[in-house]
Amino acid sequence: MRKTQNRLWAGLGVLFFIGTLLRVLYVQDMEYKEDEEYNFTQTQLIGNSQPWPWYGIPSGVYLVNPGMSIWVFAVLAKLFGIHSPTSLAHAVQAFALLGIAMILPFAFRFVQDSKERQVWLWAFALSLVNPFLILYQRKLWPEPFLPFFVMLTFMGWWRRERWGYALLWGAVGACLGQIHMSGFFFAAGLFLWTLAFDPRPKKTCWKAWTAGSILGALPLVPWAYTVLTHPVEGRISAGLDEITQLKYWTFWITDPTGLTLGNPLGLLRGSSNWAQISDFVRYPLVSGHASYVVGIFHAVALISSILIYIFAVRRMVTWNPRKWAQILIGRDSNSVFLQNSALIACGILMTLTGVVIRRYYMTITFPLEFIFLIHLARPDTTTGKRLLGALWIAELVISMGFVHYIHQNQGSIQGDYGEAYHLKVK
Repeated sequence: MRKTQNRLWAGLGVLFFIGTLLRVLYVQDMEYKEDEEYNFTQTQLIGNSQPWPWYGIPSGVYLVNPGMSIWVFAVLAKLFGIHSPTSLAHAVQAFALLGIAMILPFAFRFVQDSKERQVWLWAFALSLVNPFLILYQRKLWPEPFLPFFVMLTFMGWWRRERWGYALLWGAVGACLGQIHMSGFFFAAGLFLWTLAFDPRPKKTCWKAWTAGSILGALPLVPWAYTVLTHPVEGRISAGLDEITQLKYWTFWITDPTGLTLGNPLGLLRGSSNWAQISDFVRYPLVSGHASYVVGIFHAVALISSILIYIFAVRRMVTWNPRKWAQILIGRDSNSVFLQNSALIACGILMTLTGVVIRRYYMTITFPLEFIFLIHLARPDTTTGKRLLGALWIAELVISMGFVHYIHQNQGSIQGDYGEAYHLKVK
């Protein structure tokens, strides 16, 4: 038994080491555009020539972000005496890795069912090599901070019948939207889903949750005043056209597959994902010639993902209405309940606003997109393990290819990535 546990922890350690390398290697190649420069500059000004701010940079929907979106950077910079963008990038990467590592105490201390624990451990493994997460966790953006606080929220929610945990759920949940505004939708979705479908509503300590929510929301008061007294210079909602695109669920399905690097790598090459990754799939180059290794593993990731969904659909068509109701709500499993609060409640709330949903907004759902795919794959079966294993290997190769491609080309000027940082500071 002890040997098995030692092997498990050794394996988890190796996975974490791989995920660490994929984030910290070639830090000089990081993106460094307006948002990144702003976030770093503020860490050097706050507490020196400027007071702590109550709001940050304008968001993608023109509202200024709450102050906590800057505080997270400032606290790291003050805590570790950081005075360069690359040092701040390493600190942010470390915090992102800490957020992923939070899955382990959650899986072993909170999740009692062994099959469900297996699902969370697979989520740990996939999130460490997923290209979507690696892209955004190498940025000086607030998104890398979200996994840590989301996992704290889950811990509080999981034991919400206890006063301290319910307080934690409310307080941290109120902070999520202040780090990134997608967190408002996520926290609201979890609250509404719990209020409507909680199988043990009388056991939830709602007074503690309310106290925590009020406490966590206090920093929003000055931000709210700023928003109300300074009209938005742009259109917040894109309207019906954005709603009908159902982007939230498109991103939900595709993010865990590793097939989402088109925009940063080749946005100017065309509107199709294939056009955007057409140069990337040629890598690595061997003596100047394309090897197409990255392309081959894109195909592996695509086939593995399709098979997971096909096998899942084949199972679902045999379900009776009662089974469908149980699964859609998730009353029989805390993991599924959390998953569906994000998949359904948060998705509906965010979509109905009509705001332009960008792929990086989905980082607030960490690691529930992975949990969803893993549940569909059924990792307790041989077929499920093989498909998830193939997907993990494919995503590892794609992510390694991404880090190499950016280093080799000093960024990607054909994509949203742009030039690497070291070219801009020469």
